[in-house]
Amino acid sequence: MNIGEQIKSSRIAKAWTQSELAEKCGLTLRTIQRIEKGTVNPSPYSLKKFQEVFVGEFQLDSAIQPNQNSKPKTKKLMHILSIGSIAAGIIWILSVFFPSTSSIISNEISLPVEIVTVNCGSDTECDIQLTLKNDQGEILWQKIYGGSSYDKAGGVASTADGGFLILGSTSSFGKGNYDVLLIKVNANGEVLWQKTYGEFFNEYGYQITQMSSSGNFEIEGSRQTCSTPNVSNSCKDYVWTFQIDEEGNLIS
Repeated sequence: MNIGEQIKSSRIAKAWTQSELAEKCGLTLRTIQRIEKGTVNPSPYSLKKFQEVFVGEFQLDSAIQPNQNSKPKTKKLMHILSIGSIAAGIIWILSVFFPSTSSIISNEISLPVEIVTVNCGSDTECDIQLTLKNDQGEILWQKIYGGSSYDKAGGVASTADGGFLILGSTSSFGKGNYDVLLIKVNANGEVLWQKTYGEFFNEYGYQITQMSSSGNFEIEGSRQTCSTPNVSNSCKDYVWTFQIDEEGNLIS
């Protein structure tokens, strides 16, 4: 039984709908549907939320099983992600062991990688820091990304060329107050390109996951709408999910 089937079985046993599970986990309904269907494997962040909801019902190190269309590998890889939640201002650092599969490249990072928000001591600036370590925990390289204002970490995924896609939120670049920020770096952490997504009001990027079926990436974040020309108490935040290809081009 793969992870999607386990989650579905546990949900049904508790007589929860997919919408109820999504609300309890703080995930989108679309994410729950895709995980249960096997379209995507859950990200480390999603796995942590499932473990909190289904306490003791499945083990993380055996949760992810290869999809039928992927080639199983026996070697377990350590994938450390620190995911910054912009809305709550909390950074999670997750140490996750699971069998890698060829369907999700973010599961194939062979060295520990950490992403955190740093340099927030002043009133005008935060930066995103990405660190790559070897198996002994020694730092291979550490890079800082951002502009002259607030740039905050969201998530990271590896790409087929050995580089990384860094997801975050920025008020240094883009069209509005905050926009979703995506930075593509090579295997040495050097910036190849960066893009922003959003309009005038606040958009935040929380996590990035590669789709097992298409190879595209799904970004989960939030988008704000306001009835006034500027940000005010009338503004409301909504879940915002969209897909991109490896070049950052919008798919949906």
